[in-house]
Amino acid sequence: MTETLTHLPLTDRQRAIYDHIVEHRRLRGYSPTVRELADAFCMRSPNGMKQHLELIKRKGFITWEPNMARTLRPLEVHDEQ
Repeated sequence: MTETLTHLPLTDRQRAIYDHIVEHRRLRGYSPTVRELADAFCMRSPNGMKQHLELIKRKGFITWEPNMARTLRPLEVHDEQ
């Protein structure tokens, strides 16, 4: 079972990734792919981004289906933070 971390805030890097997802959806109407996020944050492979996304998800800021494209969804309750 995966431990939830909803009591923990996002790190600066996680906040930047979350904000990028929100802005991408606002501008384009759909979520970025993991590869697009990795490229935007100068990561050589999507694996590092997947780890960030999993933590952001466990902290309760997004929903995400890891094996499906463009399923990142910011949760409304955190958009103001």
